[in-house]
Amino acid sequence: MESSSRVFADSNFFIALFNSSDSLYTKAVSAAQILDGQATTLVISNFIFLEVTTVLSQKRGKKVALAAGNYLLSEPRIQVLHVDEHRQLRAWNMFQRVPAKNTSFVDCSNIVLMQDEGIGTLLTFDQIDAKILQKFYRFRIFKTSS
Repeated sequence: MESSSRVFADSNFFIALFNSSDSLYTKAVSAAQILDGQATTLVISNFIFLEVTTVLSQKRGKKVALAAGNYLLSEPRIQVLHVDEHRQLRAWNMFQRVPAKNTSFVDCSNIVLMQDEGIGTLLTFDQIDAKILQKFYRFRIFKTSS
């Protein structure tokens, strides 16, 4: 599988996609349509999985969280990578080096996985924090038409 056909997806994309009352829902649907047209594989981490299911359970209820979780685990064009002990330590080191207070540990773990997998594009709706990480680590931010 070529890395150019893979995009790392942040939790905010899936949280919006499974929550029609989310302010980013339309943007998420637009991004999903673009990705479907490009036959792109979305890559997430076990941390992203837990964020998506937890937030959706809190915001939309357990039924929506379970549907999202089952989709993430069964959709063939979604690959779930695991943050193991080694990657967690690398993410922790990165987290300590990035000076911005709003950069999350999960964001750092996403970058570690992207580096390991040769994935150059991040799908996120958190443009401000992503641009901070972009200053230190080279990657593109997926652009939607909306």
